[in-house]
Amino acid sequence: MVVALTAAAYVGALVAGTLVSPLVLALVLGVAWRWSTRRGRDLGPLAPGVALAAGPFLKIGIVALGIRLDARLLVELGPALLAGSLLGVAAAFIAVEAVGRAWRVPADLRVLVGIGTAICGASAIVAAAPIWRSRPEHAGASIAAISLVGTLGVLGFVAWDALLVVPITVFAAMAGASLQEVGQVVAAGSVQGPESSDLALLVKLSRVVLLAPVLIAFAWLTPTATQAQGVRRAPRLVPPFVIGFLLLGAAVSAGVVPQEAIEPLSLIGTVLTAAAMAAIGLGIDVRALRGAGSAALALGAVAMVALGATMAIYYTWILP
Repeated sequence: MVVALTAAAYVGALVAGTLVSPLVLALVLGVAWRWSTRRGRDLGPLAPGVALAAGPFLKIGIVALGIRLDARLLVELGPALLAGSLLGVAAAFIAVEAVGRAWRVPADLRVLVGIGTAICGASAIVAAAPIWRSRPEHAGASIAAISLVGTLGVLGFVAWDALLVVPITVFAAMAGASLQEVGQVVAAGSVQGPESSDLALLVKLSRVVLLAPVLIAFAWLTPTATQAQGVRRAPRLVPPFVIGFLLLGAAVSAGVVPQEAIEPLSLIGTVLTAAAMAAIGLGIDVRALRGAGSAALALGAVAMVALGATMAIYYTWILP
C-alpha cells in the first residue's frame, strides 16, 4: 500500500507541477486512504510495512537528501545574502516559539512548524520529527499547514510582481528566503525570468544547508523522559542518520561525489521520504488531526508573516 500511495503521489505531483510536492501528496493520500477505509486505529496487515517505511526508509531517505548540501554554493551568495538567511531562520523560530507558547501549542508542534517554515518545508519536518519524537498527527498537521501557507505565498509573489515594480534581486532573494518548499521557490522566482529563478533557488539552498546544524541542536536539546522527571543525564548523541546526512553533504562539497551520481541519489532520497510520508499518513487518525491542524495553520501563518516582514526590511535595506 505504501508503494502504491508513493507512486500515486509522484504521478499527482507531475500533473500539478512545481506547486505541490510529492511528499505532501503522499501524506494526504495516506490520510485519505486511512479515513476512507474507516480502519480507526488498527492498520491490520499493513502495520509492518508502515513501520518499515516510517522508520528505516525515512532515515535512509534523510541521509540521501544530504546530496543537496553543496557548501560551495554559499560562496556565490556572499555574506550579505547568507546573513539574511540566518536572520530569517531566527525570526521564524522566535515568532513560532513566542506565539505558540502564548497559545499553549504543544512543544513538538511548535518545533515542526518552526523548522518547516524556517528551513525547507516538508523535508525539514520529516527529518526533525523522529528526533523530537513528535506525534504522527502533529507531523501531518505541520506539513499540511506549511504546504498551504507556502502555496498562498507563491500567489502573493505573483500578485506583488503584477502590482509593483520590484528589483529582480530583491524579488528573487525574498522568494528564496521566505517560501518553504524548493518547488514553491522555483515557481515564484520564475515570475521574473530565469535569472530571478536561479538566484531565488540559490538563496533557498543557503537555508537548506542550515538543516544540519538545526537537527544537531535538536538532538541535544530534545527533552527525554528522565529529564522530565528531574533526573540528570548526559546530552543525547547525534542520531546516526543525521551524521550520515552531514557526511554525504561534506562529500558533495569536497567534490568527491561524481556529478552524475547527484541526481539519482537526490531522487532516491525524495522517493524514500515520500514513502515515509505515505506511512505517516496511514498512521494518522483523522479525528486527532483536526485539533492540531488549526493550531499548525495559525502558527504557520504567523511564522510566514514574521519571516516575510523580516526579509522585506533586510533586503530592501542591503540590496540595490
